[in-house]
Amino acid sequence: MRRLFALAIFASLLFSSAPSRVSYAQNKAQSNKLRFVVYGDTRDGHAIHKKLVALILKQKPDFVIQTGDLVTDANDPAQWKQYDAITGDMRKRVPVYPVRGNHDVGAGYLARFTSPIGSGTRLHYSFDRGDCHFIGLDTCSEVSKGGEQYAWLEKDLESASKRAKHIFASFHVPPYGIGWHGSDLGVRKALCPLFIKYGVSAVFNGHDHNYYRTLRDGVTYVTSGGGGATPYPPNPNRGAVKGDKWALAFHIVVCDVDGDEVKLTALRVDDKVFDECTLDSSN
Repeated sequence: MRRLFALAIFASLLFSSAPSRVSYAQNKAQSNKLRFVVYGDTRDGHAIHKKLVALILKQKPDFVIQTGDLVTDANDPAQWKQYDAITGDMRKRVPVYPVRGNHDVGAGYLARFTSPIGSGTRLHYSFDRGDCHFIGLDTCSEVSKGGEQYAWLEKDLESASKRAKHIFASFHVPPYGIGWHGSDLGVRKALCPLFIKYGVSAVFNGHDHNYYRTLRDGVTYVTSGGGGATPYPPNPNRGAVKGDKWALAFHIVVCDVDGDEVKLTALRVDDKVFDECTLDSSN
């Protein structure tokens, strides 16, 4: 009886002292949820970049994907020093997976890609998290059929499609875009048939300094280039289709995976939601 009474007292203390709000991190540990954040094209927009890094850390992501153009001139050590000053704490706390943009070609990029990968190189690579498979590609190298990167990608996708619940890809130049650069038809011709064939859930790009989301042949494409570089206004006349969403905003994209469901939430630098969607779980 005394033992039961003591247990009752302990339980009372335990539950009365527990926090009333369970954090996302606690929920994630209990239910094996996955959260990652996407952003890119920071270049020389240092003040905005600092604010976005703070916003990213507020989301408590498992890791971060950068869609390229980390700096304006990869051969300028001072720019990498500034990049390190802004992102250093974030890179110590969570893995960061960048893809190389055209402004990143030169010295310094590879030295800052230290997150673990499962296959490939630091220019084109893949890794797994839970039931999800992630691929990073280099559009500054050859991506067309017959090239080394293409052969690696097709083999990687074929393998991942047999085991992964969701496959995500990221690279700098968008196959579908409505900004100043617009769509890269060569990239579209080379890569998009593979994404369709192997059931890729979403593709994340940069290069155009805006936000653009479109669904093509069952694959969601998101341009996230609002990391601080000079904005490029979206122009829907450059190829937008019904259902597309776009915005001129400095932003991040928060991606939450929970079993079959993938939810994307786009946040402005002031932490305001301006777009959200749930991906088709049949992809």
